[in-house]
Amino acid sequence: MSHPIEALENYNINIKDIEKLKSIGINTIQGLYMTSRKDILKIKGFTEKKVINIFNQANKIEVYGLFQKGSDFINERNSTLKISFGFNKLDNMIGGGIESKSITEILGDKNINLSEFAHILSIYAHKNSIDNRIIYFDLGNNFSKEKIIKLSKKLHINPNECLKNIILMNDINSYKELMDKLNEICENNFNFKYSLIIIESLTNIFQYLFNETIQINTIENKIDIESKLGQILHILKKISILYNAAIIIMRSINCDDENSNEKIDLIKLDPNIEIILSNECKTRLKFKKLKNNIIKCIILNSPMIPETECKFKLNDDGIIDC
Repeated sequence: MSHPIEALENYNINIKDIEKLKSIGINTIQGLYMTSRKDILKIKGFTEKKVINIFNQANKIEVYGLFQKGSDFINERNSTLKISFGFNKLDNMIGGGIESKSITEILGDKNINLSEFAHILSIYAHKNSIDNRIIYFDLGNNFSKEKIIKLSKKLHINPNECLKNIILMNDINSYKELMDKLNEICENNFNFKYSLIIIESLTNIFQYLFNETIQINTIENKIDIESKLGQILHILKKISILYNAAIIIMRSINCDDENSNEKIDLIKLDPNIEIILSNECKTRLKFKKLKNNIIKCIILNSPMIPETECKFKLNDDGIIDC
């Protein structure tokens, strides 16, 4: 766990300057390191000399981004949490569950309702840590209170307590609104704890760029989307580390299918999006629908897990063996 930003006061950093850092969402030393100096220089009264001094003093408290001892790496890995799918074969395939401190992308083939997995993971995240909150960005309008209640009861979990811990965000209609909410999460650090953040149907926030009056293949649109997506992933990675939380991005593919939750398929419009997601998401899973309602999970890429696959079915009880 990172030291609170107030620790700088013991190294002759003015308390008023510390309060200014907190005003832009920097509540820990790690949060300081994860904020660009350009943004810190925007704070009124902060000169380049002052910012350099703050970072120099922070280095005396906590070293970040430099060479790391193997023992420190092991300790950091030991603090990583796992969120279960509730199905041992799938959990074992991905190393025990969805990891915290990282971003996981889950791709769903046509006719697969990704919200089913989002509900399952939300319930198991609550089961793992009843004091931590789950944030569910429902950009596809698929969240179901009834599903949470039904599955919670089957797992002998208090559905009211589970619902109380899920913060539903279903009024996000643009990139700016999403970024405002993500920044708010950063600024609330130390007031709340989060174990899981799900963003379902992420590409829907870019729908405003695609209408009859705009050419979807213009270079300007592509650059705009790539830049905005990069900023979203950057702040999500920051949140995952600050809170030791798991971040899950869910995205339907084959979006020309009428059953898809996604309004557009960004990959078809701009292949660079695939590169950006591959670089920023530590683990990427793909769910593919087979015959007889069998679903196959494939690991597209992961630094620590070999490429393999797992088959299962979905029913009212969650994920079951096929």
